[in-house]
Amino acid sequence: MFKKKITIVLTILLLTVPVFAMDTNVDTGKFKKHGKEQSQTQKKTLEQKTSKGRKRAHTQATGTETIESQSDKQAWQDTTGAGAEITLPLEAVFMDRIATLESETGTMFNACKLVTHPLTPYDLGLNVEAGYGIIDAIKAQYYNMAGQNYMPVGDVVDESKIRQYRDCMAFYGAVIAQAYLYLTQDLSSLKASLSRGTNTVVKGIGYDDFVTLANAALDRAVYGGITNKTIKRIYERILQDNSSCVFQGQPNVVKCGSTQITIQTIPQLIAYGIEWYGTKFAGYHGSFKVNRAWSYLASLEQSKTNSKYARWIDEVTKYIEELESQGKTKEATLVRKKAVEIVKSGKQTVSPSFLLSGIH
Repeated sequence: MFKKKITIVLTILLLTVPVFAMDTNVDTGKFKKHGKEQSQTQKKTLEQKTSKGRKRAHTQATGTETIESQSDKQAWQDTTGAGAEITLPLEAVFMDRIATLESETGTMFNACKLVTHPLTPYDLGLNVEAGYGIIDAIKAQYYNMAGQNYMPVGDVVDESKIRQYRDCMAFYGAVIAQAYLYLTQDLSSLKASLSRGTNTVVKGIGYDDFVTLANAALDRAVYGGITNKTIKRIYERILQDNSSCVFQGQPNVVKCGSTQITIQTIPQLIAYGIEWYGTKFAGYHGSFKVNRAWSYLASLEQSKTNSKYARWIDEVTKYIEELESQGKTKEATLVRKKAVEIVKSGKQTVSPSFLLSGIH
């Protein structure tokens, strides 16, 4: 009788649990679109921050040069001052961007929603509710016994749902690890990082610059695909593993072949002895120490109050937007950096494209 009741409940649950579509096709058009939208959003925010200062500088009849000089000086002080440093663990670097991607329909992120809506044992069919606020003690004991006795998952719930959730974690882990590699490569190219153990100290660029690079690195991993051979090989191996699943001592811990899934608020996937998703991603972990008191992105906007460079900065800004629309965020960051240095030093302007010399 109890087995019949379980079957009925599980049948209803399986009709309501969302099915994940594992679509890993690459869309480079979306990559360029996201880069352009990100650039436009950041530009709008910074323009709002600096519009009041710019208006004051240009509406005064006297003392204009003094105001412009003070503005330039303040902008440069913002880029060189100690400011407030913050430490971002690897899991925090990309999550804001991922949360945004999870809201976009038709994407793998939207199907999985590990960040904004991680599944619970209840969502996967391990339901012990007998009514509103009522726990079915017999069912709860049954699930606990199933976990403690390492019963096959298929005897209790539809294990394909567990495997699909595992594949979501495999996807997130691979993408975040690849994005981490792209980000560290970009920081190294810009000579903006210094590693101290697992903590990377970001120097020479500010918080907004760092976030711009991080978001671009994630988009590149999503729309450009996994290029690291080791990450790609293990990721594909996880997806191809169709081994039967068994409980591992608890009803929320499941082992499927060489992978182990822990279903909790921050889900975890262990694959081939590597923490693939959780506090590490494909085995990678670490943190970034960044100065959030300034950025070249903000300083360039502030420098527009200087009439000597205003028109040139507009040209530089258009060139930066063009680079970012092509996914060349690292190059755009270098252009910002060199443009701010020219304004600070009072040097002669050059063609925006010349600012890219020296990057590899």
